[in-house]
Amino acid sequence: MTLRAPGNKSKMTGSEREALLESMLLEEPELTFTSRGDPDPRLLRLVDFLARQAARECYAEEVQMMKRRRKRPS
Repeated sequence: MTLRAPGNKSKMTGSEREALLESMLLEEPELTFTSRGDPDPRLLRLVDFLARQAARECYAEEVQMMKRRRKRPS
């Protein structure tokens, strides 16, 4: 599994998604993070995945709020 650069805006491919899901299986060693050194790439991918999901949800909520504001009579 390769790690994409944080600025990369391309969508996750099917094979990347499968690799991410495989990396989250319980058979794998526990994810580790050290403040110094090289963090576990699976942890970085998980954080990236969760951040993108949260951003999508936040954006969708903002769009809904804007639509509701426009529909309100003045």
